[in-house]
Amino acid sequence: MTSDIEVSRGTLHSLPLFSELSVEQLRKISAFSKLKRFYKSESIFFEDDPYLGFYILLKGVVKVFKVSSHGKESVVHIVKPLSVFADIPLFEGGNYPVAAEALEESLALLVPKEKFLELISIEPEISLKMLAGFAKRLKSLISQLEDISSKEVSNRLAKYLMKEIKNAGADKLPAPFIKLTIPKSTIASYLGTITETLSRSFRKLQDEGVIRVDGKKIFVNDIKRLKDLAK
Repeated sequence: MTSDIEVSRGTLHSLPLFSELSVEQLRKISAFSKLKRFYKSESIFFEDDPYLGFYILLKGVVKVFKVSSHGKESVVHIVKPLSVFADIPLFEGGNYPVAAEALEESLALLVPKEKFLELISIEPEISLKMLAGFAKRLKSLISQLEDISSKEVSNRLAKYLMKEIKNAGADKLPAPFIKLTIPKSTIASYLGTITETLSRSFRKLQDEGVIRVDGKKIFVNDIKRLKDLAK
């Protein structure tokens, strides 16, 4: 466990949310934060649960979602390592407005609300330094909503694939590829569509020679075309 704590402390400064904080401020935050392990398909919190604090994902994949009164699930965010989630209610107040579930075995750092608010009441410059990180998150959510309302599913899929390829560092390979590690139903919900429509979009990109699908692996045959579709 000690090595995980050291990893988490070293990780904080690389997060946009904390990139402007001093080493001493980061040390104070890590001192009262708690490491949490989650099994695959384990709930991290449910919608309307009392707000305990925000999380920093260190390992694994987490989906953040809402469920409508009719039982329809809408994925708001697919969280990958070194990302923050459940931070919105920190200053806004109230309970968790969404739910979160580990899509695979995951490790996260919980930053407790009360301790964190106590710290920034003593050192208010911390909250000012974090504003840039919040602004970046908000910009990302707005961009996602704009894509859902204005782009075709195949374009949204192309943008998602390009993002995953870049995150995996495979965009410079002669034959870029990624492996889908989360269910297609989750990707479909995140892209604002249904699984059947997503599958048709995969087939369309494959028929046009842009990608080649081999099980869970997606090989890119025409990276330029995929980039154009992702715009």
